[in-house]
Amino acid sequence: MNNRLNKIIKDSFNEFDDWIEILNNERESIFSKEEISAEDGVKRTHETSGVLAKISDLAIKFGGFKDNFDTSKMYLNLYGPCLIIKSEKTNQTLYLATDLKGIYLETSFIHGENLKNMDDSFWSELLELKKFKGFEYEENSYFSIETQRKYPELFHTYKSTMFLINRKFFISHAENDSDIDLGIFKVQWKPEGDFSNMIEEICLAFKSMYKLNYKLWKISDLRKKKSSC
Repeated sequence: MNNRLNKIIKDSFNEFDDWIEILNNERESIFSKEEISAEDGVKRTHETSGVLAKISDLAIKFGGFKDNFDTSKMYLNLYGPCLIIKSEKTNQTLYLATDLKGIYLETSFIHGENLKNMDDSFWSELLELKKFKGFEYEENSYFSIETQRKYPELFHTYKSTMFLINRKFFISHAENDSDIDLGIFKVQWKPEGDFSNMIEEICLAFKSMYKLNYKLWKISDLRKKKSSC
């Protein structure tokens, strides 16, 4: 483990038992048939979102980003609260949430049109993100049947994340589609895993997701600055 990350985790270690209890209570409530009062439901939601905010604070601290993040907002999904983590500089959004499977961190990559400007460090970082056992990639939008029929050899059942991202980029350009949605990148952690290890991986995954989005955003930011000169 990175020495700096190890210290960040050690400094919060004494709080972990309380965090685990709150997250377990949230998870157990999903499967419970017992009715709870609206007041208890609100309390549980605030406690859970509070733990998610504290975990995100550790990830932000570890990242050492020259950026500010708004973690004051959340929403309720079907299986619990979802913390919204908004970057002030890049305007990218990450989500840290609970669901039936445990806890997940996800984001959508912004400025997909800049994929052509990415050097090998971008793809190396993406491969680092894919190393997490709970990594998932999901396409967020799909090409029409007509477009798929134009490129039949590209629409078999492919599973490579890198292929799917590049397919989205190149076909979008070929079809003059300026709205390039690169999809959703997600890492999931199961509740029965080691909690300290989960916190470590959340910090590392958060940093990778931010760096990837930052590289895409930076190209647009540089263009904007040049045009204003």
